Amino acid sequence: MNTDSDSTQAKYHSTAYHAAGLAMMSFEPINQIHQHICAFHCYATDRKRHVEAHHFCTHRSPDFHQCIIFDSGEKDARLIGIEYIVTEKIFDGLPQEEKKYWHSHKYEIESGILQLQVKGAVPSFATDVAEQPAMLELQQTYGKTIHTWAFDRYPDLPLGPPHLMMSYSSDEQAPPRETIEARDQRWGMDTVSKRRLRAQYLPPYEKHPQADAWEKAGKAIAFEAVEHNINIEA
Repeated sequence: MNTDSDSTQAKYHSTAYHAAGLAMMSFEPINQIHQHICAFHCYATDRKRHVEAHHFCTHRSPDFHQCIIFDSGEKDARLIGIEYIVTEKIFDGLPQEEKKYWHSHKYEIESGILQLQVKGAVPSFATDVAEQPAMLELQQTYGKTIHTWAFDRYPDLPLGPPHLMMSYSSDEQAPPRETIEARDQRWGMDTVSKRRLRAQYLPPYEKHPQADAWEKAGKAIAFEAVEHNINIEA
């Protein structure tokens, strides 16, 4: 296996595309991204599978955000999915069947698990100040998340059907402490401190009673590959 040759070819390939892209193309949708959030997701039907998720988000309106999700914040990160985030006002107006796809963010915010990820040179006190408006907003939002790459099982290629992902609503559901601590150490975060700090400024809030439907139903949505006849009539 000629790994050195493959590496050189891959580097040249990327460099050539990068140069052409900068010179000739526009990246307007990507350039609208203004927020990098790091959290964890779990599979809707297997809540013991926790994966780190880095969201790069754009605000389409004050009530609606859209995010692309990677497995890290590094330049070689894998693109693993998408998330749509809406305010309670929009969530409340969704059809009942649609609500089953959505999860609350209340616990993620109040627990400190969900955090803004900033550059390493930014001091922690500056991050605390910068993230407060975002946490006040996100506490009362709801997300619909679909992962197209189950990288915890298939690290090399995005195999299989997409997966509906969920979040957490209590300490008992959260990722193991070791998993959270490893994330914090890797990216310079401190979940315990964030939890204490946010308790000082986040208002009391009860999530929408129809959010996190799986908690009451004991069931969740799974996307399964089913073949159908093709309609080819003009």
